[in-house]
Amino acid sequence: MEQLTLLIAGVDETRRGFLAGQLDADGHTVHEADHAAGAAAKLSTHAIDVLVLGDLEHPADAPRLLRSIRAGEQPRVHPALPVISLGASDELTALRAYESGSDHHLPYGTGYVLLRAVLATVARRALEDVSARHLHVGEIHVDLAARTVTVSGAAVRVSRLEFALLVKFAGDPVRVFSKHELARCIWRQQQICERTVDSHVARLRGRLTDAGAGPVLVNKWGQGWSLTIPH
Repeated sequence: MEQLTLLIAGVDETRRGFLAGQLDADGHTVHEADHAAGAAAKLSTHAIDVLVLGDLEHPADAPRLLRSIRAGEQPRVHPALPVISLGASDELTALRAYESGSDHHLPYGTGYVLLRAVLATVARRALEDVSARHLHVGEIHVDLAARTVTVSGAAVRVSRLEFALLVKFAGDPVRVFSKHELARCIWRQQQICERTVDSHVARLRGRLTDAGAGPVLVNKWGQGWSLTIPH
């Protein structure tokens, strides 16, 4: 299994220490936290690949932290962070864990061998999701889940509609999209004029070129726009 950086969060110091020791012995980098604020701080300051989340100080703390991650409320924490929850083995606890956003729920008594197998599965699935979640066109990188845009690693601020337009263009960068097609796909049922489409595309092009993306969003007269020059 690929070497990972993990955060184990939970108040049971004995269990936490045992898992950390086993994972460390297998070559993984492990961080620990015993309360919600500490877990949030570690997630924000370290590049965590997988969170192993047990019970925290209060019963509601762990699901609350997980829901805040999934909602994108934790600064510098990706909403799609892989999470394995540890808790009671009853169906209601498992249901609540999954509803809060757990990728896999395990009873507290689960042995290390099974935990490691689940960890490998969750990590592999996350890597597969990453490849489907990211669009790369030249120096432009679009993260569909985090809804972020970067050019050569630098963040580019775009509006909701500009982001939707960029996703459409980046999905097929040399295809020429007509203004009518863009209006139908991005604005749905709203009645808008072609000038509105041109205005949003022009603003998006300005943001990308100002960030160093080069010549992008080419207007093919009478046909529409493409992200890059069609061959």
